[in-house]
Amino acid sequence: MKNIIKLLLTILLLSSCVKYTQPKLLSLSGTYVVDKITYLKIDNSDTTGFQVYYPGDMYVNPNIYNPFDTLKVGETKFSMDYQLFFYNPVETATGSTYWKDKCDYDVQNETNNFLGYLILYPDNYNKKIVFSIIDDGLESLVIRQTGHWAFGSSGPDESITIYLTRTGP
Repeated sequence: MKNIIKLLLTILLLSSCVKYTQPKLLSLSGTYVVDKITYLKIDNSDTTGFQVYYPGDMYVNPNIYNPFDTLKVGETKFSMDYQLFFYNPVETATGSTYWKDKCDYDVQNETNNFLGYLILYPDNYNKKIVFSIIDDGLESLVIRQTGHWAFGSSGPDESITIYLTRTGP
């Protein structure tokens, strides 16, 4: 009888409900186009502004660094490889794309439950732009600016969510 109880306990321990989940591997490389932008402004814990930008709309925010200060939804493109973030594309006569500007980027704090922060360094590490990676699908990427204050550490908190669709390798 003792052996049967030990066997049942061993089977119960080995088949417990603990589930191992492997961290999702980010696939940020590729060319993306901005499909949609949502803008949220919170002033003293009260939402004072919410706006959605769709293809054809122009998003302008002087409180964020280039290349995210002016975005034409549906037309603005970005590209990433495994080390560099490219922006300001120029179409050549042969149909290829030449990227005028590029900067380093880094992904930090990636865990099983959080995809991490996408950190861009557009001015040789003198400035940085921080985005939370909300979703990394096969053909899409959603990033949210973690919030910044227009007037130093006071004033309204502004947050933008950028929905990107992958258009090429």
